[in-house]
Amino acid sequence: MSHLRIFLILSFYAATLLLPSPVQSLHAQTLHSLAERLAALAAEANAQPYYTGICVYDLTADQTVFESGAHKAMRPASTQKILTAVAALDRLGKDAVFTTQALQQGYMEGTTLVGNVVVRGGFDPVFSYDDLRRMARAIHDAGIDSIAGQLVADVSMTDGLPLGNGWCWDDVPSSLIPYLTPLLFNHEQDIDSRSKQCVEDPDQYFLRILQRELRQLGVSCRDGIAQPLAVNLQPATAQRVLYVERHTVEQTLGPMMKKSDNLHAEALFYLLGSSAKFSQTGWKDCAAQVENLLRKVGADTDNVSVADGSGLSLYNYVTPRTLVQVLRYAYLQPAIYTVLLPSLPVAGVDGTLERRMLRSPAQRNVRAKTGTCMGVITLAGYATAADGHHLAFAILCNGPMKGDAARALQDKICQELVR
Repeated sequence: MSHLRIFLILSFYAATLLLPSPVQSLHAQTLHSLAERLAALAAEANAQPYYTGICVYDLTADQTVFESGAHKAMRPASTQKILTAVAALDRLGKDAVFTTQALQQGYMEGTTLVGNVVVRGGFDPVFSYDDLRRMARAIHDAGIDSIAGQLVADVSMTDGLPLGNGWCWDDVPSSLIPYLTPLLFNHEQDIDSRSKQCVEDPDQYFLRILQRELRQLGVSCRDGIAQPLAVNLQPATAQRVLYVERHTVEQTLGPMMKKSDNLHAEALFYLLGSSAKFSQTGWKDCAAQVENLLRKVGADTDNVSVADGSGLSLYNYVTPRTLVQVLRYAYLQPAIYTVLLPSLPVAGVDGTLERRMLRSPAQRNVRAKTGTCMGVITLAGYATAADGHHLAFAILCNGPMKGDAARALQDKICQELVR
């Protein structure tokens, strides 16, 4: 065989190795077509009197599909909950717990507690009326028929500030957002019918309901309710644990993401912060943990501001690219992704996306977190394309005075993602 023929054969095989496979070529064409369609929608958005940032990433191919204003710092509204959720799952795990305890402070004389019953709050948003009844029963079953002291709230987990950093004064108190306290009670059940005391003085509300339940069990209590403790009890003065209730991070994520429950998000934010600081946790301690996640995923933290866990704050800023970086990181971590994905609203099915993208290709193929506040309409999450590829996306609209137009644009983009 001549040297020339050998050279030609080797050259042919080398060329075939360098050429993309038909499947690769087809997918490259699909991505190019998608990018063109998204560019047209981005141009439509940019013609509107508000700002829009878009980032789309192909998780299966591990490459960026499209960006428009993806590096711009914008207000995220409730898509901020994605950062909170992923940071908590990454640092704490799905089985980390919120803990609410009843402690005996003092000594027993027969069936009389000469001292106080102290309820230590752990910012548990799932703590229910049934849990409180079990707490009262446990105190009774511990052999206490009379409390000579008082019922006391230990709320030393946090710094005691009743509002989130950067919340509007006229946002709270409201029927949806009570003041922040580690001693939460019946949040989900009472969300539409709270008394004024429940909203404005939740610690006293908790203790008065506990007092009522104890009296119904025959445990006598003084009428006075002590002011909440700002300092954690020392073990020497809290002699016996009477009751412990625990709920997991995973139990919190459903309401937080599907219903966009702000208090669930703030509870998770403070649990995250308290993991690095035993008591008197403030918003800066919590934000530091979210910022640790952002550095871990390689985000540009110079253009991100973390002020709370829910997205209510006027001081939150994030870029579409950063949200997608966090979603990509979650996708690559099975322990995070398998918990995060089911918690997200499903287009046309449930949560805050129940009525959106109905009877469209995006229905059931998009799982995403919505965000809504005055002048901010956002959407970020995952989509499954027609070719089976998984996509992560973020669409942030800042400045729309009417949200319907921005939502319609986001829905159009989602429909293009799944074509």
